[in-house]
Amino acid sequence: MRYSLLSPQTLTPEQKAVYDSIAAARKGSVPTPFHIFLQSPELADRAQQLGSLLRYRTGLTPRQSEIAILVTAKHWDEEYEWSVHAPEARKAGVAEDVIEAIRTGTRPASLAGDDALVYEFANTFYAKRDVPDEVFERAVTRFGQKSVVELSAILGYYSMLAIVMRVYRVKP
Repeated sequence: MRYSLLSPQTLTPEQKAVYDSIAAARKGSVPTPFHIFLQSPELADRAQQLGSLLRYRTGLTPRQSEIAILVTAKHWDEEYEWSVHAPEARKAGVAEDVIEAIRTGTRPASLAGDDALVYEFANTFYAKRDVPDEVFERAVTRFGQKSVVELSAILGYYSMLAIVMRVYRVKP
């Protein structure tokens, strides 16, 4: 195994401060990615802060964020990320058929409205490594520039997590 779950008793003072901060923000839990990131405490701290912003304080609904995260997990074939976010998507109100369609790489037939636009934005970006002007303009018109920047950042942040999870071969 390329990583190990850290014990608070074995951490340096700098690691321990960040570990405690992450645990406090997550009801005592320190998710696996942060055990890896804690090898660089400043990275762990900043990643946790950015993740908290992107997960809980954007102009998107939790359901829309989870759709973007699932599309990202599917793009990277990232099992750990999927195993964490499929249940979160369910809690946020993403229908089971939508989750299954994203998992199998098919367009979710029942997805409509703003949720469909988030899916299209994310899925098109990963398929083309670009967002066509028409999709971008629809997203800006519907969500505003701030939320489109946040949506784009969600794709980047969860891609970063997926890459780290793949490099460290983290399993669900």
